[in-house]
Amino acid sequence: MIVDILILSSIFDFSADLVTQNLEKRELRYLRLNKENLSEYRITVIPDEILMKIECIEGTFIVDDNVHSVWFRQPIFLRNTPGETLTVKEQLVRSQWTAFLRSLSIFKNAMWMNWPESTYLAETKAFQLMQAHKLGFRTPKTKIGNNVKEFIGFNQDVIIKSLDTVLLREGDDCLFTYSTIESPNNFRDEEVYEAPLTVQEYISPKTDIRVTVVGNKLFAVKITSEGAGIKEDWRILNKGKLEYTDIDLPDEINNLCFRLVKELGLNFGAIDFIESNGKYIFIEINPTGEWGWLNTPERKIDTCIADWLAGDL
Repeated sequence: MIVDILILSSIFDFSADLVTQNLEKRELRYLRLNKENLSEYRITVIPDEILMKIECIEGTFIVDDNVHSVWFRQPIFLRNTPGETLTVKEQLVRSQWTAFLRSLSIFKNAMWMNWPESTYLAETKAFQLMQAHKLGFRTPKTKIGNNVKEFIGFNQDVIIKSLDTVLLREGDDCLFTYSTIESPNNFRDEEVYEAPLTVQEYISPKTDIRVTVVGNKLFAVKITSEGAGIKEDWRILNKGKLEYTDIDLPDEINNLCFRLVKELGLNFGAIDFIESNGKYIFIEINPTGEWGWLNTPERKIDTCIADWLAGDL
């Protein structure tokens, strides 16, 4: 079968499940490759022909220079640190399949959501904050590094964040970090110097807003609990206590969102804002951000992405 839509994903990707179900209903010619199962296929890439052949139980699939779109859902670099030492073979297998995914950039004439190079750069927090500020977004005062003396200079409570998503394994446990409110006076050099941090001014009161941009469509949702903004990182609250409400943002903010996504070379972006005293402050953008938890029959992000991949948007 000739493939029109190629999806690079994971077996644990609920958002990808929603979109593939949508594509199946339309009887579109798509192929989903999950990174965990790549060795189960027999794959051949021929660079000078801009061609990839995939043999599997379902048959033979052909991806060529006419493939319409590629949905790149996986980060370019590995975040999941194993809880035990990998064998030499396991290290080799992981590194070479990671390089293989980069090889699929030969299909550069396809519409990408999102192009790997753009994804890598857009995930860099310092770069996205610089671009957002340059375009005209309000951004929080931010310092990145391991110099405690600089952090103490905030003279107010701050938000501590990792530079990149932290997803670690310790035995059978999966460890994840959240944003933390802290006083700079509690920083100690011996606790900070080994790894850099992102430290931002804490803005209060605040209401969290998630904006999901898909092509020329935008979904804006405010996140509250019992009708009010959430002081801490809203992700640590029980999901049953969270409310997601569609909102209309000022045209200026909508336009800035579209401009930022375009400036970063993306076709999809999950943007986090906070609203404080009538002002909208940019926090970050995630080029492979999750949105499945926001999807509803009234807020059809899955349909919007399927439309984009099919060329109907």
